[in-house]
Amino acid sequence: MIGAFAGSFDPPTVGHEDTIRRAAAVFEEVIVLVASNSLKHNLLEPERRVELLKAICADLKNVRVELCPGLTVESAKAAGANVLIRSMRNPSDYEGEAANAWANIKLDPGMDTVFLLGDPAYSMISSTTVREFLKYHQSIESMVPRCVFEALQPELAHSQSANSDLQIG
Repeated sequence: MIGAFAGSFDPPTVGHEDTIRRAAAVFEEVIVLVASNSLKHNLLEPERRVELLKAICADLKNVRVELCPGLTVESAKAAGANVLIRSMRNPSDYEGEAANAWANIKLDPGMDTVFLLGDPAYSMISSTTVREFLKYHQSIESMVPRCVFEALQPELAHSQSANSDLQIG
């Protein structure tokens, strides 16, 4: 089984890393698909998110990271996946994740979705929370992998002095 784990990963969090690592232990191959979400204000450019996720997954030989140029189900199928992987951090994620899974079944009845429950230690960490913490100059060190934390440092210093909207890429 080849699974595709898609998301905006803006920025990648320790919860994302945990899901990727656990999926890599279950699936023959995991394809991490980095999507652009036009409804969100991006912190990192998609290509930068791909670079960071490749660094995070460098020790996982059965994981590859790619851009997701369109619909998740179509990108997953084009990449060779036969199942979608989604993570649910807490009960409030269920409705949105179920709706997405049903929509994907409508688009491709052969593409099932497998849900992995997130580690409770990461249940309140999301990319949105990380971006909000950054906006108000709060520490994100425990919320993101080390390489993400280090990559954000120069821009954080700049954003504090410029007091501008964050866009890093």
